[in-house]
Amino acid sequence: MNYAAADVKRLREETGATFADCKSALEEAQSWEEAIKILNAKASRKAEKMIAAGRETKQGGVFSYVHHNNSVGVLLELNCSTDFVARSESFRQLANELALQIAGTNPKYVSYEDVPAEVIDQARQQLLEDPSMARVPEQKREEVIQGKLKKLFGEQVLMMQPWIRDESQVVGDLVRKAIAETGENIVIRRFCRFALGE
Repeated sequence: MNYAAADVKRLREETGATFADCKSALEEAQSWEEAIKILNAKASRKAEKMIAAGRETKQGGVFSYVHHNNSVGVLLELNCSTDFVARSESFRQLANELALQIAGTNPKYVSYEDVPAEVIDQARQQLLEDPSMARVPEQKREEVIQGKLKKLFGEQVLMMQPWIRDESQVVGDLVRKAIAETGENIVIRRFCRFALGE
């Protein structure tokens, strides 16, 4: 793809990727959209490496959000590996976005792994008793049940929820993007949502 220095700058502003990564993505891609996909895939791979590295995440902070009419408030503990990242603007921005997401959507769990086994078993049992499951072939039934469980708990699990600012992304993607930008693992440790009268 033919590109100019202004294209590299525009791609950096749009994706947050480094100059070298943007330049190589533009050289490799046939179109602008393909360059963005290349950068997103690279960022995702980088985030997965950071998560898999398993570094301790004992730094970070406790962040709060209180709605303008004082009817809803959120406390959020967000962790990272170093205090350098904890003080960064991108980390604080992520914390603010997550607190706003929690205030607006009222999730119950951080990740799918946090959902208690008995809650999943109860939902699975209800799905198995559903008459529509009888029409599903036996060999595909488990796959269908897993898909329905993920959809059912997608509303209750913070990392699986659509992001309130851009529903084409889930909150987990937002966290992975921050991990790729900072080069450190970031973990949502816990949160608590308070609503007036609840």
